[in-house]
Amino acid sequence: MIMLSITHPDIVEFIISKMQNPRILRFLLENSKDEQIIRLANEKLKFTPLTEQEKTMYQGIVNFKHIPGFGGFTDKIIKDAEAKLQDGGTYDVHNKEFLTGANISVCLTKEFMEAVENDDYFELKFPAIESYTPEEMKEYNEKWHEVGDVREWEKMGYKVRTYRSVRAKELWNLINICATYSAEPGIFFIDNANDMTNARSYGQKVVATNPCGE
Repeated sequence: MIMLSITHPDIVEFIISKMQNPRILRFLLENSKDEQIIRLANEKLKFTPLTEQEKTMYQGIVNFKHIPGFGGFTDKIIKDAEAKLQDGGTYDVHNKEFLTGANISVCLTKEFMEAVENDDYFELKFPAIESYTPEEMKEYNEKWHEVGDVREWEKMGYKVRTYRSVRAKELWNLINICATYSAEPGIFFIDNANDMTNARSYGQKVVATNPCGE
């Protein structure tokens, strides 16, 4: 199980990391208003132009469209040929085997869900390590893995950087689209888990869960 907080600057790339359906990636390209989603979806797509021989072959299939019985070609075959001619090639994805052996889930915070409900923008943050002094960097290396939550890190007085603000509903819709068509990512309500876990009685907290424990 690999989990990443919804607050992380790389969360968009994480959400679409296991999307292997080129049709859905093209849907994201055509319908998303977020430039990063568009860029990352485009980077995952692999386009192979038709050769002249393929163009001739597909055009020959399409020409049977107006002939009774389609010359032995099914309606599906003809529509597929039309689509390939319209696109000028075929779409696939790069690196099909990426993360195939892992489950991925997004840790959702209460602040994010409130932003979704209110149609607000949501900030993606991470410790501002590029501006840390050697002493601050030493503390980061020693403590960050024990904290792991940028909200807590900021409350502790350490500098954090806001990488960008994104419309919360855009992220929420992206999660739902990818989960619907690739069964990834799952979602884990990290704040709810920590509100209710018995681990707090032992001075501990939930940072992740096993697959299907969301």
